Amino acid sequence: MYAQAKRGHLWILIGWLALAGMGCTHVISETLRQQAQPPVSFAQLRTNPEAFQGRTVILGGEILQTTNLREGTRIEILQRPLNESETPKLTDTTGGRFMAFCEEYLDPAVYAQRRRITVAGQVLGTYTGKVGEVDYLYPLVSCEETHLFPTASAELRPYAVYPWWYGDPYFYPRTMGPYPYAFWGPYWRYW
Repeated sequence: MYAQAKRGHLWILIGWLALAGMGCTHVISETLRQQAQPPVSFAQLRTNPEAFQGRTVILGGEILQTTNLREGTRIEILQRPLNESETPKLTDTTGGRFMAFCEEYLDPAVYAQRRRITVAGQVLGTYTGKVGEVDYLYPLVSCEETHLFPTASAELRPYAVYPWWYGDPYFYPRTMGPYPYAFWGPYWRYW
């Protein structure tokens, strides 16, 4: 009896360890994560991108614009801090903007505005563009590896909305009165 209880506890422990291990996955490959060591903060990269030219960095954020060129695709990204698994956090904190240059064609409908993305690649230097009417100096990063995340609205809505009859049988939100008169709605009157 005691051995069966102990075995049950062992299976529970194995299950918890498996679930904990699933939550620690990274979106960027191990080789690129090792090349990006020691990590470069976005503040350092933004102040002096030329000093880090050729270094591998991992950056992420929210896509602002995707432009297809003859040479490839240029993605303007609003930087967001990354969590432990290189996923951009849903926060208003930002260090500025950066450009990612990908040599392959990326469809702007897929790499659409407001999608979250993580980019791993080498620092290529700078790109001078405009934000409104102001000249802006973007750090330019190559796309060796990218990971595109689902839209934030899809993450915040984890389940579909079910019809009203799946809910509590005594709660009718669009009814006109208590239970016996609930379904008569606007057609019911005192005569």
